[in-house]
Amino acid sequence: MEERSIAYEKIKREITEDISEVRDRFLAEFNKEIDQFSIDMTDVLLDWQSLDTKIGSDAKLAHVSALVYSAITLQILSMKLLISGQIIAAGNIMRQVLETIATALLCSSAALGVLEKYFRGKYSTQKSVEHLIKHASKLGLKKDALKILKSSQIFYHGYSHPTLITIATHISFDKEGALYVGSSFDEGKVGQYRKEIEGRLSLSKVFSNFVLAVTSNLGQIESHNTPLDPIS
Repeated sequence: MEERSIAYEKIKREITEDISEVRDRFLAEFNKEIDQFSIDMTDVLLDWQSLDTKIGSDAKLAHVSALVYSAITLQILSMKLLISGQIIAAGNIMRQVLETIATALLCSSAALGVLEKYFRGKYSTQKSVEHLIKHASKLGLKKDALKILKSSQIFYHGYSHPTLITIATHISFDKEGALYVGSSFDEGKVGQYRKEIEGRLSLSKVFSNFVLAVTSNLGQIESHNTPLDPIS
């Protein structure tokens, strides 16, 4: 009965409480990086506000602005989950960040015909990163931003499926035989945590490039009277 009680309390605490000591460990190790991330994403949010003021009453273009805003908030949420010790959830959210960025950029170009398909619910956003890389030159993207997007896609793909990465999050690399239920900070994984945080920092540094590209493309969208055939 004692083992059952301990297991129950562990599960109940994970579900109902904010495990502050886990976040405190992350903050002690990575406070400088988290502060820089916050600075970078502040600039991104201000760039989005500038974009949103240009939308006006066009419902379709408002969807593009909403996609950009969603990508920003998901990026911030992913960092929050990461430093809360929710590594798998944080990685899954990052995949959504990449697909949302890509979809917004594709929708911002009338020449690609994605906006109409997306607005009618006919576009598969799972293909958005692939399409974005294929059509990057038409969207005014800088090469460094594109490289980070591609490397991020490859890295976070592993969090969307049962892999050695996802299984390892439950196992302590510091204490032999120890297992985690839910959130954790493991001293044996500090190097991996650093890689995760640096990946988010790299994306945050080029995030404004994506927002500014969307803004630029939307400024030209009315000049395309006859869109090309939509990409598949």
